[in-house]
Amino acid sequence: MHTQEDRKINKNILIATTLSSFLVPFMSSAVNIAAPDIAKSFKLNAEELNLVISIFLIFSAAFILPMGKLSDTFDRTKIFKTGLLLFTLSTLMCALSNTVEILFVFRALQGFFSAFTFVTSMPILIEEHLPQIRGRLLGINTAVVYLGTSLGPFLGGLLVKLWGYRSIFLFGFAIGLVGSFVSLFLLQKEVKNTRQAKLLDSLKSLDKMGTILSMTGLFLLMYGASTFELGNTSKILFFAGLILMVIFVVAEAKLQNPILDVKLFVKIPQFGFSNLAALINYSCTFSASYLMSLYLQLVKALPSQLAGSILIVQPLSQVITSLISGRASEKIEPRKLATSGMVLTTAGLFIFSTFAAKTNLVIVILNLFIMGIGFGLFSSPNTNVVMSCVPKSLYGTASSTISVMRVIGQAFSMAIVSFVSIMFLKGVKLSHENYLLILKSMKTSFLVFALLSILGIVASYKRGNIYSEVKQSK
Repeated sequence: MHTQEDRKINKNILIATTLSSFLVPFMSSAVNIAAPDIAKSFKLNAEELNLVISIFLIFSAAFILPMGKLSDTFDRTKIFKTGLLLFTLSTLMCALSNTVEILFVFRALQGFFSAFTFVTSMPILIEEHLPQIRGRLLGINTAVVYLGTSLGPFLGGLLVKLWGYRSIFLFGFAIGLVGSFVSLFLLQKEVKNTRQAKLLDSLKSLDKMGTILSMTGLFLLMYGASTFELGNTSKILFFAGLILMVIFVVAEAKLQNPILDVKLFVKIPQFGFSNLAALINYSCTFSASYLMSLYLQLVKALPSQLAGSILIVQPLSQVITSLISGRASEKIEPRKLATSGMVLTTAGLFIFSTFAAKTNLVIVILNLFIMGIGFGLFSSPNTNVVMSCVPKSLYGTASSTISVMRVIGQAFSMAIVSFVSIMFLKGVKLSHENYLLILKSMKTSFLVFALLSILGIVASYKRGNIYSEVKQSK
Protein backbone atom coordinates (compact mmCIF):
# COMPACT_ATOMS: atom_id res chain seq x y z
CA MET A 1 0.00 0.00 0.00
CA HIS A 2 1.42 3.39 -1.01
CA THR A 3 1.33 6.34 1.37
CA GLN A 4 0.41 9.90 0.46
CA GLU A 5 4.14 10.74 0.68
CA ASP A 6 4.92 8.07 -1.94
CA ARG A 7 2.42 9.64 -4.33
CA LYS A 8 3.92 13.15 -4.14
CA ILE A 9 4.98 14.76 -7.40
CA ASN A 10 8.60 15.92 -7.57
CA LYS A 11 8.26 19.62 -8.43
CA ASN A 12 11.77 20.09 -9.84
CA ILE A 13 11.32 17.24 -12.31
CA LEU A 14 7.84 18.44 -13.23
CA ILE A 15 8.97 22.07 -13.77
CA ALA A 16 11.96 21.12 -15.94
CA THR A 17 10.06 18.68 -18.15
CA THR A 18 6.98 20.93 -18.32
CA LEU A 19 8.96 23.96 -19.48
CA SER A 20 10.61 21.95 -22.26
CA SER A 21 7.25 20.42 -23.27
CA PHE A 22 5.77 23.93 -23.51
CA LEU A 23 8.71 25.60 -25.24
CA VAL A 24 9.11 23.42 -28.32
CA PRO A 25 5.47 23.45 -29.56
CA PHE A 26 5.16 27.13 -28.59
CA MET A 27 8.16 28.06 -30.74
CA SER A 28 6.87 25.97 -33.63
CA SER A 29 3.38 27.53 -33.69
CA ALA A 30 4.59 31.07 -32.90
CA VAL A 31 7.13 31.07 -35.74
CA ASN A 32 4.34 30.08 -38.15
CA ILE A 33 2.53 33.32 -37.25
CA ALA A 34 5.75 35.28 -37.78
CA ALA A 35 6.21 33.89 -41.31
CA PRO A 36 5.13 37.08 -43.18
CA ASP A 37 7.43 39.25 -41.04
CA ILE A 38 10.37 36.86 -41.59
CA ALA A 39 9.71 36.84 -45.35
CA LYS A 40 9.65 40.63 -45.42
CA SER A 41 12.85 40.99 -43.36
CA PHE A 42 14.90 38.65 -45.55
CA LYS A 43 13.02 39.23 -48.84
CA LEU A 44 12.21 35.51 -49.15
CA ASN A 45 10.17 33.78 -51.83
CA ALA A 46 7.51 31.21 -50.90
CA GLU A 47 9.86 28.22 -51.18
CA GLU A 48 12.57 29.81 -49.01
CA LEU A 49 10.02 30.83 -46.39
CA ASN A 50 8.57 27.33 -46.34
CA LEU A 51 12.04 25.93 -45.68
CA VAL A 52 12.61 28.33 -42.76
CA ILE A 53 9.36 27.15 -41.20
CA SER A 54 9.59 23.41 -41.96
CA ILE A 55 13.32 22.75 -41.46
CA PHE A 56 12.76 22.65 -37.70
CA LEU A 57 10.25 19.80 -37.92
CA ILE A 58 12.31 17.99 -40.57
CA PHE A 59 15.46 17.82 -38.44
CA SER A 60 13.51 17.04 -35.29
CA ALA A 61 11.81 14.07 -36.97
CA ALA A 62 15.06 12.74 -38.46
CA PHE A 63 16.84 12.39 -35.11
CA ILE A 64 14.01 11.15 -32.87
CA LEU A 65 14.58 7.39 -33.19
CA PRO A 66 18.39 7.40 -32.72
CA MET A 67 18.05 9.70 -29.69
CA GLY A 68 15.34 7.47 -28.23
CA LYS A 69 17.58 4.41 -28.47
CA LEU A 70 20.56 6.35 -27.09
CA SER A 71 18.52 7.45 -24.06
CA ASP A 72 17.86 3.79 -23.17
CA THR A 73 21.59 3.13 -22.69
CA PHE A 74 23.09 6.52 -21.75
CA ASP A 75 22.13 8.91 -18.92
CA ARG A 76 18.75 10.39 -19.95
CA THR A 77 19.16 13.40 -17.69
CA LYS A 78 22.40 14.44 -19.41
CA ILE A 79 20.75 14.11 -22.82
CA PHE A 80 17.78 16.18 -21.63
CA LYS A 81 19.91 18.92 -20.04
CA THR A 82 22.23 19.14 -23.05
CA GLY A 83 19.32 19.25 -25.48
CA LEU A 84 17.39 21.93 -23.58
CA LEU A 85 20.43 24.16 -23.11
CA LEU A 86 21.57 23.91 -26.74
CA PHE A 87 17.99 24.35 -28.00
CA THR A 88 17.83 27.52 -25.90
CA LEU A 89 21.13 28.84 -27.30
CA SER A 90 20.04 27.98 -30.87
CA THR A 91 16.85 29.96 -30.24
CA LEU A 92 18.92 32.97 -29.20
CA MET A 93 21.06 32.64 -32.34
CA CYS A 94 17.88 32.58 -34.47
CA ALA A 95 17.01 35.97 -32.99
CA LEU A 96 20.50 37.29 -33.77
CA SER A 97 20.73 35.87 -37.31
CA ASN A 98 21.34 38.61 -39.87
CA THR A 99 21.20 36.44 -43.01
CA VAL A 100 18.70 33.80 -44.05
CA GLU A 101 21.49 31.21 -44.39
CA ILE A 102 22.42 31.64 -40.72
CA LEU A 103 18.74 31.45 -39.79
CA PHE A 104 18.44 28.17 -41.75
CA VAL A 105 21.36 26.67 -39.80
CA PHE A 106 20.04 27.57 -36.36
CA ARG A 107 16.46 26.57 -37.18
CA ALA A 108 17.88 23.16 -38.18
CA LEU A 109 19.86 23.02 -34.91
CA GLN A 110 16.69 23.90 -33.01
CA GLY A 111 15.03 20.87 -34.58
CA PHE A 112 18.03 18.63 -33.88
CA PHE A 113 18.24 19.57 -30.19
CA SER A 114 14.47 19.38 -29.75
CA ALA A 115 14.77 15.64 -30.44
CA PHE A 116 16.93 15.38 -27.28
CA THR A 117 14.10 16.68 -25.09
CA PHE A 118 11.25 15.04 -27.04
CA VAL A 119 12.46 11.53 -26.24
CA THR A 120 13.70 12.10 -22.67
CA SER A 121 11.24 14.43 -20.91
CA MET A 122 8.43 11.88 -20.65
CA PRO A 123 10.65 8.94 -19.54
CA ILE A 124 12.32 11.13 -16.89
CA LEU A 125 8.93 12.32 -15.66
CA ILE A 126 7.36 8.88 -15.25
CA GLU A 127 10.48 6.91 -14.27
CA GLU A 128 10.90 8.96 -11.11
CA HIS A 129 7.29 8.58 -9.96
CA LEU A 130 5.04 5.68 -9.02
CA PRO A 131 2.90 4.08 -11.76
CA GLN A 132 -0.18 4.96 -9.67
CA ILE A 133 0.20 8.67 -10.58
CA ARG A 134 1.50 8.17 -14.12
CA GLY A 135 -1.80 9.12 -15.74
CA ARG A 136 -2.01 12.56 -14.14
CA LEU A 137 1.65 13.27 -14.97
CA LEU A 138 1.10 12.40 -18.62
CA GLY A 139 -2.09 14.47 -18.53
CA ILE A 140 -0.12 17.49 -17.31
CA ASN A 141 2.61 16.89 -19.90
CA THR A 142 0.08 16.57 -22.74
CA ALA A 143 -1.91 19.60 -21.56
CA VAL A 144 1.25 21.73 -21.50
CA VAL A 145 2.07 20.70 -25.08
CA TYR A 146 -1.41 21.82 -26.19
CA LEU A 147 -1.05 25.02 -24.16
CA GLY A 148 2.17 25.84 -26.00
CA THR A 149 0.51 25.08 -29.33
CA SER A 150 -2.55 27.23 -28.54
CA LEU A 151 -0.70 30.20 -27.00
CA GLY A 152 1.90 30.26 -29.80
CA PRO A 153 -0.28 32.01 -32.40
CA PHE A 154 -1.75 34.48 -29.86
CA LEU A 155 1.48 35.46 -28.07
CA GLY A 156 3.49 35.16 -31.29
CA GLY A 157 1.15 37.53 -33.09
CA LEU A 158 1.30 40.00 -30.19
CA LEU A 159 5.11 39.88 -30.02
CA VAL A 160 5.47 40.34 -33.78
CA LYS A 161 3.08 43.30 -33.72
CA LEU A 162 4.97 45.01 -30.87
CA TRP A 163 8.62 44.18 -31.57
CA GLY A 164 8.95 42.07 -34.73
CA TYR A 165 9.66 38.37 -35.32
CA ARG A 166 12.99 38.39 -33.40
CA SER A 167 11.08 38.96 -30.15
CA ILE A 168 9.52 35.48 -30.49
CA PHE A 169 12.95 33.87 -30.40
CA LEU A 170 14.03 36.10 -27.49
CA PHE A 171 10.88 35.14 -25.56
CA GLY A 172 11.61 31.46 -26.23
CA PHE A 173 15.21 32.01 -25.12
CA ALA A 174 13.99 33.43 -21.78
CA ILE A 175 11.74 30.40 -21.14
CA GLY A 176 14.55 28.06 -22.15
CA LEU A 177 16.95 29.78 -19.72
CA VAL A 178 14.61 29.12 -16.80
CA GLY A 179 14.19 25.49 -17.86
CA SER A 180 17.94 25.08 -18.34
CA PHE A 181 18.63 26.53 -14.89
CA VAL A 182 16.23 24.09 -13.24
CA SER A 183 17.56 21.11 -15.20
CA LEU A 184 21.26 21.96 -14.77
CA PHE A 185 21.22 22.75 -11.05
CA LEU A 186 18.25 20.88 -9.61
CA LEU A 187 17.34 17.96 -11.87
CA GLN A 188 20.48 15.83 -11.39
CA LYS A 189 19.87 15.70 -7.63
CA GLU A 190 16.37 14.32 -8.17
CA VAL A 191 16.96 11.67 -10.84
CA LYS A 192 18.64 8.33 -10.23
CA ASN A 193 20.73 7.28 -13.23
CA THR A 194 20.53 3.52 -13.74
CA ARG A 195 22.25 3.55 -17.14
CA GLN A 196 26.00 3.30 -16.64
CA ALA A 197 27.16 3.10 -20.27
CA LYS A 198 29.57 5.77 -21.47
CA LEU A 199 28.51 8.03 -24.32
CA LEU A 200 31.08 6.66 -26.78
CA ASP A 201 30.05 3.07 -26.00
CA SER A 202 26.37 3.96 -26.41
CA LEU A 203 27.06 5.59 -29.78
CA LYS A 204 29.11 2.59 -30.94
CA SER A 205 26.30 0.20 -30.01
CA LEU A 206 23.73 2.09 -32.10
CA ASP A 207 22.40 0.22 -35.12
CA LYS A 208 24.22 2.17 -37.85
CA MET A 209 22.17 0.99 -40.83
CA GLY A 210 18.89 1.53 -39.00
CA THR A 211 20.00 5.00 -37.94
CA ILE A 212 20.89 5.99 -41.51
CA LEU A 213 17.69 4.53 -42.97
CA SER A 214 15.39 6.10 -40.38
CA MET A 215 17.07 9.51 -40.50
CA THR A 216 17.09 9.64 -44.30
CA GLY A 217 13.56 8.23 -44.61
CA LEU A 218 12.02 10.63 -42.09
CA PHE A 219 13.98 13.58 -43.51
CA LEU A 220 12.70 12.92 -47.05
CA LEU A 221 9.18 12.13 -45.82
CA MET A 222 8.87 15.36 -43.84
CA TYR A 223 10.54 17.53 -46.49
CA GLY A 224 8.39 16.05 -49.24
CA ALA A 225 5.21 16.51 -47.20
CA SER A 226 5.98 20.12 -46.26
CA THR A 227 6.67 21.06 -49.90
CA PHE A 228 4.20 18.66 -51.53
CA GLU A 229 2.44 21.36 -53.57
CA LEU A 230 5.63 22.87 -54.98
CA GLY A 231 6.17 20.28 -57.72
CA ASN A 232 6.91 16.71 -58.75
CA THR A 233 10.31 16.66 -57.03
CA SER A 234 8.66 17.06 -53.63
CA LYS A 235 6.21 14.25 -54.38
CA ILE A 236 9.09 11.97 -55.42
CA LEU A 237 10.97 12.79 -52.20
CA PHE A 238 7.86 12.09 -50.11
CA PHE A 239 7.30 8.65 -51.62
CA ALA A 240 11.05 7.89 -51.54
CA GLY A 241 10.97 8.63 -47.81
CA LEU A 242 7.96 6.36 -47.42
CA ILE A 243 9.74 3.51 -49.24
CA LEU A 244 12.86 3.97 -47.11
CA MET A 245 10.77 3.76 -43.93
CA VAL A 246 9.26 0.47 -45.15
CA ILE A 247 12.77 -0.85 -45.86
CA PHE A 248 13.81 0.37 -42.40
CA VAL A 249 11.00 -1.58 -40.69
CA VAL A 250 11.82 -4.78 -42.62
CA ALA A 251 15.54 -4.44 -41.82
CA GLU A 252 14.96 -3.70 -38.12
CA ALA A 253 12.85 -6.85 -37.70
CA LYS A 254 15.93 -8.96 -38.49
CA LEU A 255 18.37 -7.31 -36.05
CA GLN A 256 19.27 -8.26 -32.49
CA ASN A 257 19.83 -4.68 -31.28
CA PRO A 258 17.76 -2.38 -33.53
CA ILE A 259 17.10 1.31 -32.81
CA LEU A 260 13.41 0.41 -33.06
CA ASP A 261 12.36 -3.06 -31.93
CA VAL A 262 9.50 -3.57 -34.39
CA LYS A 263 8.80 -6.96 -32.78
CA LEU A 264 7.31 -5.02 -29.84
CA PHE A 265 4.37 -4.12 -32.08
CA VAL A 266 3.53 -7.84 -32.37
CA LYS A 267 4.71 -9.09 -28.97
CA ILE A 268 2.72 -6.45 -27.07
CA PRO A 269 -0.63 -5.80 -28.79
CA GLN A 270 -1.29 -2.80 -26.54
CA PHE A 271 1.92 -1.18 -27.78
CA GLY A 272 1.24 -1.95 -31.44
CA PHE A 273 -2.42 -0.92 -31.57
CA SER A 274 -1.85 2.19 -29.44
CA ASN A 275 0.88 3.44 -31.77
CA LEU A 276 -1.26 2.63 -34.81
CA ALA A 277 -4.15 4.56 -33.25
CA ALA A 278 -1.82 7.52 -32.59
CA LEU A 279 -0.58 7.46 -36.20
CA ILE A 280 -4.15 7.52 -37.53
CA ASN A 281 -5.26 10.16 -35.03
CA TYR A 282 -2.48 12.59 -35.99
CA SER A 283 -3.05 11.88 -39.68
CA CYS A 284 -6.70 12.88 -39.30
CA THR A 285 -6.42 15.87 -36.97
CA PHE A 286 -3.13 17.69 -37.67
CA SER A 287 -4.42 19.70 -40.64
CA ALA A 288 -7.82 20.49 -39.12
CA SER A 289 -6.79 23.89 -37.74
CA TYR A 290 -5.26 24.87 -41.11
CA LEU A 291 -8.42 23.87 -42.99
CA MET A 292 -10.67 25.66 -40.50
CA SER A 293 -8.50 28.76 -40.73
CA LEU A 294 -9.08 28.82 -44.50
CA TYR A 295 -12.79 28.19 -43.96
CA LEU A 296 -13.24 31.03 -41.49
CA GLN A 297 -11.12 33.59 -43.37
CA LEU A 298 -11.68 32.73 -47.04
CA VAL A 299 -15.14 31.13 -47.03
CA LYS A 300 -16.87 33.04 -44.23
CA ALA A 301 -14.68 36.14 -44.81
CA LEU A 302 -13.95 36.72 -41.12
CA PRO A 303 -11.01 38.93 -40.08
CA SER A 304 -7.90 37.00 -39.03
CA GLN A 305 -8.10 38.14 -35.40
CA LEU A 306 -11.68 36.88 -35.01
CA ALA A 307 -10.80 33.63 -36.81
CA GLY A 308 -7.88 33.09 -34.44
CA SER A 309 -10.09 33.70 -31.41
CA ILE A 310 -12.56 31.07 -32.65
CA LEU A 311 -9.88 28.51 -33.48
CA ILE A 312 -8.36 28.71 -30.00
CA VAL A 313 -11.47 26.94 -28.65
CA GLN A 314 -10.18 23.54 -29.78
CA PRO A 315 -6.70 23.55 -28.16
CA LEU A 316 -8.06 25.06 -24.94
CA SER A 317 -10.65 22.30 -24.65
CA GLN A 318 -7.82 19.82 -25.35
CA VAL A 319 -5.81 21.27 -22.44
CA ILE A 320 -8.67 20.90 -19.97
CA THR A 321 -9.72 17.45 -21.18
CA SER A 322 -6.13 16.12 -21.18
CA LEU A 323 -5.73 16.99 -17.50
CA ILE A 324 -8.98 15.21 -16.65
CA SER A 325 -8.47 12.16 -18.89
CA GLY A 326 -4.87 11.69 -17.77
CA ARG A 327 -5.88 11.40 -14.14
CA ALA A 328 -8.96 9.32 -15.03
CA SER A 329 -6.77 6.81 -16.90
CA GLU A 330 -5.22 5.79 -13.55
CA LYS A 331 -8.53 4.18 -12.57
CA ILE A 332 -10.51 3.71 -15.78
CA GLU A 333 -9.16 1.46 -18.54
CA PRO A 334 -7.33 3.82 -20.95
CA ARG A 335 -8.81 1.88 -23.88
CA LYS A 336 -12.30 3.11 -22.95
CA LEU A 337 -11.21 6.74 -22.65
CA ALA A 338 -9.04 6.76 -25.78
CA THR A 339 -11.64 4.96 -27.91
CA SER A 340 -14.32 7.40 -26.74
CA GLY A 341 -11.99 10.19 -27.81
CA MET A 342 -11.54 8.64 -31.26
CA VAL A 343 -15.33 8.33 -31.63
CA LEU A 344 -15.82 12.02 -30.79
CA THR A 345 -12.99 13.00 -33.14
CA THR A 346 -14.51 10.97 -35.98
CA ALA A 347 -17.92 12.54 -35.37
CA GLY A 348 -16.34 16.00 -35.39
CA LEU A 349 -14.55 15.33 -38.68
CA PHE A 350 -17.78 14.13 -40.29
CA ILE A 351 -19.57 17.28 -39.09
CA PHE A 352 -16.79 19.46 -40.55
CA SER A 353 -17.27 17.69 -43.89
CA THR A 354 -20.90 18.91 -43.99
CA PHE A 355 -20.17 22.60 -43.42
CA ALA A 356 -21.51 25.17 -45.86
CA ALA A 357 -20.69 28.83 -46.35
CA LYS A 358 -23.71 29.82 -44.24
CA THR A 359 -23.14 27.38 -41.37
CA ASN A 360 -23.85 29.15 -38.08
CA LEU A 361 -20.72 30.16 -36.15
CA VAL A 362 -22.20 28.67 -32.98
CA ILE A 363 -22.14 25.23 -34.66
CA VAL A 364 -18.55 25.84 -35.79
CA ILE A 365 -17.47 26.70 -32.23
CA LEU A 366 -19.35 23.74 -30.73
CA ASN A 367 -17.73 21.33 -33.16
CA LEU A 368 -14.27 22.75 -32.45
CA PHE A 369 -15.04 22.18 -28.78
CA ILE A 370 -16.09 18.57 -29.49
CA MET A 371 -12.90 17.97 -31.50
CA GLY A 372 -10.82 19.31 -28.62
CA ILE A 373 -12.56 17.02 -26.13
CA GLY A 374 -12.07 14.07 -28.48
CA PHE A 375 -8.36 14.66 -28.93
CA GLY A 376 -7.87 15.36 -25.21
CA LEU A 377 -9.69 12.15 -24.28
CA PHE A 378 -7.54 10.16 -26.69
CA SER A 379 -4.02 11.48 -26.26
CA SER A 380 -3.15 11.19 -22.55
CA PRO A 381 -4.69 7.71 -22.01
CA ASN A 382 -3.17 6.45 -25.28
CA THR A 383 0.29 7.63 -24.20
CA ASN A 384 -0.27 6.05 -20.79
CA VAL A 385 -0.84 2.69 -22.49
CA VAL A 386 2.33 2.94 -24.60
CA MET A 387 4.53 3.88 -21.64
CA SER A 388 2.89 1.37 -19.25
CA CYS A 389 3.27 -1.76 -21.37
CA VAL A 390 7.08 -1.63 -21.74
CA PRO A 391 9.80 -2.01 -19.08
CA LYS A 392 11.75 1.04 -17.84
CA SER A 393 14.71 -0.01 -19.97
CA LEU A 394 12.64 0.76 -23.09
CA TYR A 395 11.06 4.06 -22.01
CA GLY A 396 13.25 6.00 -24.45
CA THR A 397 12.29 3.71 -27.33
CA ALA A 398 8.59 3.93 -26.41
CA SER A 399 8.73 7.73 -26.16
CA SER A 400 10.54 8.07 -29.49
CA THR A 401 8.04 5.68 -31.13
CA ILE A 402 5.13 7.88 -30.06
CA SER A 403 6.99 10.92 -31.42
CA VAL A 404 7.63 9.17 -34.74
CA MET A 405 3.95 8.23 -35.04
CA ARG A 406 3.17 11.90 -34.49
CA VAL A 407 5.53 13.27 -37.14
CA ILE A 408 4.63 10.60 -39.73
CA GLY A 409 0.96 11.28 -39.03
CA GLN A 410 1.57 14.99 -39.53
CA ALA A 411 3.34 14.24 -42.81
CA PHE A 412 0.44 12.11 -44.05
CA SER A 413 -2.04 14.79 -42.99
CA MET A 414 -0.17 17.51 -44.91
CA ALA A 415 0.17 15.24 -47.95
CA ILE A 416 -3.56 14.40 -47.99
CA VAL A 417 -4.54 18.08 -47.81
CA SER A 418 -2.00 18.95 -50.51
CA PHE A 419 -3.24 16.14 -52.77
CA VAL A 420 -6.88 17.23 -52.39
CA SER A 421 -5.88 20.87 -52.95
CA ILE A 422 -4.17 19.94 -56.20
CA MET A 423 -7.41 18.26 -57.34
CA PHE A 424 -9.62 21.29 -56.66
CA LEU A 425 -7.40 24.35 -56.30
CA LYS A 426 -4.51 23.95 -58.75
CA GLY A 427 -3.84 27.38 -60.24
CA VAL A 428 -6.64 28.91 -58.16
CA LYS A 429 -5.92 31.99 -56.06
CA LEU A 430 -6.76 31.48 -52.38
CA SER A 431 -9.24 34.31 -51.91
CA HIS A 432 -12.89 34.79 -50.99
CA GLU A 433 -13.82 35.04 -54.68
CA ASN A 434 -13.05 31.32 -55.03
CA TYR A 435 -14.76 30.29 -51.79
CA LEU A 436 -16.87 27.55 -53.41
CA LEU A 437 -13.80 25.66 -54.64
CA ILE A 438 -12.03 26.20 -51.30
CA LEU A 439 -15.10 24.88 -49.49
CA LYS A 440 -15.28 21.81 -51.74
CA SER A 441 -11.60 21.06 -51.15
CA MET A 442 -12.00 21.47 -47.39
CA LYS A 443 -15.08 19.24 -47.20
CA THR A 444 -13.37 16.52 -49.26
CA SER A 445 -10.31 16.57 -47.00
CA PHE A 446 -12.44 16.30 -43.87
CA LEU A 447 -14.44 13.43 -45.37
CA VAL A 448 -11.21 11.53 -46.13
CA PHE A 449 -10.00 12.19 -42.57
CA ALA A 450 -13.32 11.05 -41.09
CA LEU A 451 -13.28 7.76 -43.00
CA LEU A 452 -9.66 7.17 -42.01
CA SER A 453 -10.51 7.99 -38.40
CA ILE A 454 -12.91 5.03 -38.28
CA LEU A 455 -9.84 2.78 -38.56
CA GLY A 456 -8.44 4.64 -35.56
CA ILE A 457 -11.51 3.67 -33.53
CA VAL A 458 -10.93 0.01 -34.44
CA ALA A 459 -7.20 0.17 -33.57
CA SER A 460 -7.91 1.91 -30.26
CA TYR A 461 -10.55 -0.64 -29.26
CA LYS A 462 -8.50 -3.68 -30.39
CA ARG A 463 -5.60 -2.89 -28.06
CA GLY A 464 -7.29 -4.62 -25.12
CA ASN A 465 -7.29 -3.72 -21.44
CA ILE A 466 -3.89 -2.52 -20.30
CA TYR A 467 -4.17 -2.94 -16.52
CA SER A 468 -5.42 -6.53 -16.35
CA GLU A 469 -3.36 -7.86 -19.28
CA VAL A 470 -0.10 -6.10 -18.40
CA LYS A 471 -0.34 -7.23 -14.78
CA GLN A 472 -0.88 -10.81 -15.90
CA SER A 473 2.13 -10.65 -18.26
CA LYS A 474 4.29 -9.36 -15.43
